Amino acid sequence: MRFRSAAAALALLLLAGCNRQNESAAPAADDYALSLRLEAPGAQLMRLDLPAAALVAIQRADKGDIRVLDAQGRPLSMAFIAPDATQLARVHLPALPFGGESAEGSRAPVSIRVDQGSNSVRIEADGSKAEGPVHSVVFDSRAIKDSLVAIALDASLPKQHPITVSLATGPDLKTWEPLAERLLFRPGDGPDLLGGNRLALPPGDLYDRYLKVSWQDKALDITGATLFTTSVPPRPRVSVPVTGLKLNDPHTITLAFPPGLKPAAVELRMTGKDGVVPVRMLGRDTAEAPWTPLAMASLRQGGAGVTLETGGGPIRLVKIEADRRSAGFSRVPEIVLSYEPVALAVAFNGDGPYRLLVGNAAATPAAFPLASLTNGRERLGTAQVVGAKQNVTVALENGEPGSGPQLRVVALWAALLAGVALLGYAAFVLMRANNTR
Repeated sequence: MRFRSAAAALALLLLAGCNRQNESAAPAADDYALSLRLEAPGAQLMRLDLPAAALVAIQRADKGDIRVLDAQGRPLSMAFIAPDATQLARVHLPALPFGGESAEGSRAPVSIRVDQGSNSVRIEADGSKAEGPVHSVVFDSRAIKDSLVAIALDASLPKQHPITVSLATGPDLKTWEPLAERLLFRPGDGPDLLGGNRLALPPGDLYDRYLKVSWQDKALDITGATLFTTSVPPRPRVSVPVTGLKLNDPHTITLAFPPGLKPAAVELRMTGKDGVVPVRMLGRDTAEAPWTPLAMASLRQGGAGVTLETGGGPIRLVKIEADRRSAGFSRVPEIVLSYEPVALAVAFNGDGPYRLLVGNAAATPAAFPLASLTNGRERLGTAQVVGAKQNVTVALENGEPGSGPQLRVVALWAALLAGVALLGYAAFVLMRANNTR
């Protein structure tokens, strides 16, 4: 009887160690992390753009924990509206050398004379910057009427040699308006750049304007570029500021993305008086995986900040490193998570009021293919979210959640050790029984 009781206890321990999923196929509305009221006329298909509060509440990477319910609590038919990649047009343009400038934005020579009684001192300055010559190429983009959203440069640069390029547009060849600044870095022997060869840009108007690319390193050579344009203005990313982080040390910050939807980029802005600090961002999915370089940039005191793309891989843990040759960070930089917008097509064919539910890891995906709800040619009205917070922030902690022992792993080890102890006890009982015969 003692042996049977011990075996039953072992079975209970093993069951406790298993990661059993909730057997309910449809979690209740109260089981979701976020519930928001919707305003939409019934009996028609409408577009619903998720607010920032909903994006950070998602707990499944496949966005399967999103529901829209009617007044009776019944789920409405819905589908995800994915960005249409076919809307992007590609235009390849040759690079036109634009001469050698002394420095971007160089000033005219200055002469100052200071009289002190019978003595005088003259100071001469040529007004140029000390960074060295600026190399530039120009693209004749005056005939492009669509908005520029990305560029892929035909660039030749040395391996593991970061070079910053500045992009600007102008109506003539004298006046230039800054468009973006990006860092190019080729990590290996192949031609691919870190983070991909296609550089995302803020939407820019090119019609009747030139595009100029400038840099200050003779090791870079640009012979052309492919411009990615669209006639449909892309929806802007959704920005969510991060709070609660501290410096691991003056050169390192580690953080874990919220569960569910992965940010498309991490935006950084210097908050201390640290001059210029080159930084790089590394990522990995689990604490056991090696760190993978994702992006590089340079933070500048008083600058507008930089955007570090996370790429398409499975990344949950992120490390931001300042160049060890610099003093690093005196204060935690401002960190903002940038999400791609998420839109739904929802068939509001029930009675209102309607509710949007988000955030339940145990939920199962319930979205239909978009073609099941619409032929893609009809223009959709827009449903409105009521009561969502406008100034949403996400609180993150330092360290690497998941790097310590997980509860399930601890339970399994406890069950294994209990099993070993039980077998030892059974062997002892059998040996004792044999000795007493």
